[in-house]
Amino acid sequence: MRTNAQAPGPRRHRARAAVAGAGLISLVAAGLTFAASSAVAADLPATFLDTGSQWRYSDDNTDPAAGSTDRLVWTGADFDDTAWKTGTGPFGAKNGQATGLGSGFPITTLLNQYIDATAATKVAVPTFHLRSGFDLTADQLGEVTALTGTVVYDDALQIFVNGTKVAGFLDERVEAVPDEQKNLVYAGVANGDPVTSTFTVPVEVLQPGTNTIAVGLYNDRASSSDVYLDVKSLAPVVEEPEAGSATVSDLVLGVGGTEAERNLAWYSDLDTEQVAQIAPAGNVVDGTFPADAVTVAATGGPTSSGEFNRFATFTGLEPNTAYSYRVGAEGAWSGVYTFRTQSFDGGFDFLFFGDPQLGSSGNVASDTQGWIATLDVATAAYPRAELLFSGGDQVEHAASELQYEAFLSTDYLRQIPFVATNGNHDVGNKAYSQHFNVPNLDVTAGPGSGSASGGDYWFVHKDVLFLNLNSNSRDFASHERFVRDTIAAHGDEAKWTVVAFHHSIYSTGPHATDSDVKDRRDVWPTLFSEVGVDLVLQGHDHSYARSYLIRNGEKADPAEQAGADILTPGPGGVLYVTANSASGSKYYAASNASSWWLSASNQENVRNYTAIEVSDDAIAVKTIRSQAKDADRPVNSVVDQVTITKPVSPETQKLQVVVPEGAPGELVWAVDGANPLVDLGTATAAGDHFAATGTLNPVRVTDTRRGTPSWSVSAQVGDFTGSHGTFSGKYLGWTPQVLTAGGGATAGAAVATGFGGGAGLSVSSVLGSAGAGHPTGSATLGADLDLVIPVDVTDGTYRATLTLTALS
Repeated sequence: MRTNAQAPGPRRHRARAAVAGAGLISLVAAGLTFAASSAVAADLPATFLDTGSQWRYSDDNTDPAAGSTDRLVWTGADFDDTAWKTGTGPFGAKNGQATGLGSGFPITTLLNQYIDATAATKVAVPTFHLRSGFDLTADQLGEVTALTGTVVYDDALQIFVNGTKVAGFLDERVEAVPDEQKNLVYAGVANGDPVTSTFTVPVEVLQPGTNTIAVGLYNDRASSSDVYLDVKSLAPVVEEPEAGSATVSDLVLGVGGTEAERNLAWYSDLDTEQVAQIAPAGNVVDGTFPADAVTVAATGGPTSSGEFNRFATFTGLEPNTAYSYRVGAEGAWSGVYTFRTQSFDGGFDFLFFGDPQLGSSGNVASDTQGWIATLDVATAAYPRAELLFSGGDQVEHAASELQYEAFLSTDYLRQIPFVATNGNHDVGNKAYSQHFNVPNLDVTAGPGSGSASGGDYWFVHKDVLFLNLNSNSRDFASHERFVRDTIAAHGDEAKWTVVAFHHSIYSTGPHATDSDVKDRRDVWPTLFSEVGVDLVLQGHDHSYARSYLIRNGEKADPAEQAGADILTPGPGGVLYVTANSASGSKYYAASNASSWWLSASNQENVRNYTAIEVSDDAIAVKTIRSQAKDADRPVNSVVDQVTITKPVSPETQKLQVVVPEGAPGELVWAVDGANPLVDLGTATAAGDHFAATGTLNPVRVTDTRRGTPSWSVSAQVGDFTGSHGTFSGKYLGWTPQVLTAGGGATAGAAVATGFGGGAGLSVSSVLGSAGAGHPTGSATLGADLDLVIPVDVTDGTYRATLTLTALS
């Protein structure tokens, strides 16, 4: 298993104990704002809020946004909270009292815990609302890069600064209900003792002068025995100056336009000329690059965060070759990293990840651990994966370099090509387009704005044409032009077409009914069916969903069964897959689980990833737990799997022989049914082997020839082939049967699997026959199939061809 080193260069941002200036704590009556006056303008306090800070609060079971169309009106500076109560932390109650939570959780301000404290059955207030504030001078705002907070709570929280949500803890139930219910709803889980979490306030939501912080504190149920809130600190995070040469950070190995290319992106603290350098890994000794190393000049410019980004592209790469590379300049190189190309044709695996969204939980460190843990699990299970593909929302706040730094802290993103998707949390800033160097970008398709990233892009990897759409833009005409033009120009270069975008249009979560999602669902399915898209990968709803095959916005085959393992789409049939969270930073409940489009869905609130195995005639999509749910659902257990196969042409579904002259009548045979694929299902472990069984599609034989000469139908199987390799067809055996008697047909002899010795069906074996002089007529032949596979065969989806031959 690969070790997981840190990102190159030192961390740019660190929380420091700032010096508090001398002065008095002042109260601003209208906004309840407290701040330390400083002796020097840019001096920073150790914290802007602490346990003893004063808050206004509402505990009377009323919605503070009642009468407003904006449910967050109470989180902004203009809200009038003068009628609310005033108190200092910690806030709480235990069975209506200010004691009983234990010495570690003192209560200074007793909250009114019950809707009616005199009722026979006391019902807990579902949601409490609190507001406070703090001051930042313009000089202080220019120095901080963020604020980091510590909070102790029971049962759930949402935290807002200047009207922007900056943290949510156990708030899935809040997000799952309509906006008009979110201010008065039960949420969270019964935690036992209050729990401690940290959260980050990005500098982008701060302002000089007064800043408003608002908290929604939720009980988990009507019978909740306690509630608690203690905002312990809100400390400044400052940028530490770095001396000397330029420092490289945030290096990403991106996918190229083809298998022979890799795109690079990185950040630098200084605006200097920089390059990317590459050589075969065997020629780089102790970090020293050979004289003939290829050097590529980098381009770039200022970033939104005051740094400088650089892009470069390696071209002309050879297949099955390990390369070492570095970026920067003499005296200021990054670390040395290695990646390996694989074969430029044939099958391959790639890994798809839903919404890492680091910072969404309010705890960036915890989210990062979950993200890296999923990458650890996925790359260990699929060590030859050729792409790491994100469904969007890399970070919670588009402008937060702290969150981007955490997302990019893993060396997997410097070893395996990364495919970025633009999510709704990635817009509002140019950081997304400055961090990711994507191939064949069309900035006029799904365009961005002066302050937000945008654009659609495409690339070809082996036999797949990938189209990545910026679904934040609802400029549908530009998206349609991009899709049609790209497929017209490059569709012939690939056997499969895969589209990816963030906003799932066929999900099971709460966003499925959003008006903007409905807009996309009204337009894109018909387009994708018309141009021949095979698979669509999506995110946004933080829960797993797999659609039926959909043609022009409707179920393609009304008879398709829910959860089918193998699908053979007809013209226009498209499979849509929505990924769950890869980091565990946020989950949404399956609130639209009855939607007509859902073939399979799952929400267990554990991390997932999706492994996609591509071969010439099939794409296998397997969603897997990267975090154990319980003993029966451990790490790397399968949530759902489905394989889409290429339709087989009619010519290969019907088999016949030519009757020679002088023999009136004919011998005709054909495979019954429209689908020639025999599904042996998922093999089961049985000691030293895996076992699978199935049934041959029936073969109908009709003989009306004069003289009724003998005939026989035989079969032979080739090797089973998957994206991870092959195994011999000898492991397949059968027991032939006459399913419908007629024409004197008899079944062939049983052939044992070759697992314990023998050739199995790797040599031609008789399925059925009739001797000379048999009666004219028809018979239907079949066989029970028995596959026994050695345990050392790598997991995956494997296919083989069984060739039937008629002799007379």
